Amino acid sequence: MNFYQIITLSHTGTAILLLTLALTSVLLAVMIAVKPAADPANAKLLSRANSVGLIETITAGFVALTGIIAMFMADWPLSELWLWLSLLIMVFYLTMLKRVTKPKRQVVSVGGSEIKSGMQVVLHIGHFLLLLVTYSMMLLKPA
Repeated sequence: MNFYQIITLSHTGTAILLLTLALTSVLLAVMIAVKPAADPANAKLLSRANSVGLIETITAGFVALTGIIAMFMADWPLSELWLWLSLLIMVFYLTMLKRVTKPKRQVVSVGGSEIKSGMQVVLHIGHFLLLLVTYSMMLLKPA
């Protein structure tokens, strides 16, 4: 097994892990949204959601890094639109996780309204759908 195969396998495996983590984030956001108030159950859910969010951020960074390495090793032409769109979506995904989703999660669990908790769920569903689009571009490799 050569280095390129190791990179592509780790890229594929962590991409599947990232999809699973994004789905877990959706489920945790829904569980927090059931009763958006400051109580011990939400404190535990917030702790778990923060842990999953940290692992999700690290995994997304690793997926992006191994994707860039695999792109240069496979000699894909840089004019391929799907490569740039996938990279752009991953950068947007990482930025949104860090700058928007995490601060809003903190507000909802402390005592946010139903609207804020609903928006948190919508944000996580949007993140999951972005990953599905990116994953489908990687599988189909449209020209």
